[in-house]
Amino acid sequence: MRMIWGIINSMKTTSCFFLPILFLLLASCADVKESPMLKVDGGKYSNFNLPNLKGKYISSNDFKGNYVLVNFWATWCAPCVKELPSLNSLNSEFSNSKNFKMVAINIGQNKEVVEKFFADKSTQINFTVLLDENMELSEWSVQAIPTTFLINDKGKIIYKVEGEKEWDSPEFVSFISSIIN
Repeated sequence: MRMIWGIINSMKTTSCFFLPILFLLLASCADVKESPMLKVDGGKYSNFNLPNLKGKYISSNDFKGNYVLVNFWATWCAPCVKELPSLNSLNSEFSNSKNFKMVAINIGQNKEVVEKFFADKSTQINFTVLLDENMELSEWSVQAIPTTFLINDKGKIIYKVEGEKEWDSPEFVSFISSIIN
């Protein structure tokens, strides 16, 4: 029994020394801010060549030299629809930027469905909307929608995030500003 009490007493002394150090270490980690998007290491080049709502084909090469936020969405996806106004606001926030563009790629729906959606909802999008009716962009590895990628000015995917976001929040505006400036 004395042996057990001896071990407990020595642990008290040790813990009195290590607990404050542990507390300081944990407290110093508390201020670390997470990025609102996940960094994509070894990002691959982003390629697409898809029609817009007017039938004109737009290529990823048309955006070289710009950072591009690419959002995959569908009209039947409630979170996708819910985040469209904040994407629109984000685009307005950066409308004077010479090196930032936005593209929304609708997946699996035809032009008529997308046009009807915009007409019925009276939702206006002030950035490029492309149609991937046959879901040809499988190399982008979109597992869920909405999924959004940030492409650097050399055409490589550098960040990714899945799910509905408040794109016009100070957090995202600041994050994108820090990358493109």
